[in-house]
Amino acid sequence: MLFPSCRRPAPDPSSLEAQSAARCRQRLSPVGQRLGLALLLGLPTMFWPWPGFAQIAGSLLSPLVAAWIRSEVQQVDNLQVQIAGSDAQILNGQIPQAQVSGDNLIYQGFQVSHLRLQGQDIRLNVGEAIQGRSPLRLLAPVPVQVSLRLTEDDLNRTLQAPLIQSQLAQAQVQLPFGGQAVPFLIRQPQVTLEQNRLRIQAQLVTPEGVEVPVTVLTGLQAQGPNQLRLVNPLWVSEGQEIPIPGLADFPIQLDPGVRIDRLELQPGQILYEGMLVIYPEAAAVPQG
Repeated sequence: MLFPSCRRPAPDPSSLEAQSAARCRQRLSPVGQRLGLALLLGLPTMFWPWPGFAQIAGSLLSPLVAAWIRSEVQQVDNLQVQIAGSDAQILNGQIPQAQVSGDNLIYQGFQVSHLRLQGQDIRLNVGEAIQGRSPLRLLAPVPVQVSLRLTEDDLNRTLQAPLIQSQLAQAQVQLPFGGQAVPFLIRQPQVTLEQNRLRIQAQLVTPEGVEVPVTVLTGLQAQGPNQLRLVNPLWVSEGQEIPIPGLADFPIQLDPGVRIDRLELQPGQILYEGMLVIYPEAAAVPQG
């Protein structure tokens, strides 16, 4: 018989079970207590492989990532974060796959109506972040699949962003006038999105300070993985569309961490799909 001293009959049968259990607890050695605690703590790991109990770490990390994103942007609606991977991988800071989507995102003055990002093999300082010792940080560059939709309003609001305005204040466009190239500054640009082309209206400022209103029609296509080119640019003046040979096939070089898979101009919106490399804050972005 197991534990005979714990099963001795008691005068009062109604309290037999309670008294026996109490005496057994009193006689458990420290080793037995530790063994019981280990079994209790080990129960969750027995059930994690089952779908109903899986992805505990992912469900904890998703709101942490969402909070981090919200702290980095000025605005985002309908933010969704999905983390995929085993609990061991995630708690070790190795995220096999993550997907983020949101609407009406504003970041440093740049506006996007819809954005979806999907990344793989992401390295984060998860352990430090969960313990509250450090904000969530990216530890290594990660290539991210990007799908976004930009509307006319997005583009025109972005053109008013301080970063764009500061670049426009220094940018010059060389146009042929009187047999020579004259540098013009660009002021008050406004974009209209048409089928397969852009209509750009702006004020060009001559070196003498004279403002000249201009309208340019141009297509925009991907040329190679990270370069755009202007297609059939036209100068619109008094109802006439005049070709601009100097801007035909003009290349626009993008960041080397950007790849264009799809670029489609539609009335009122631009659709883009491609890849973008996101770098840790302290990492140097390669120049190309």
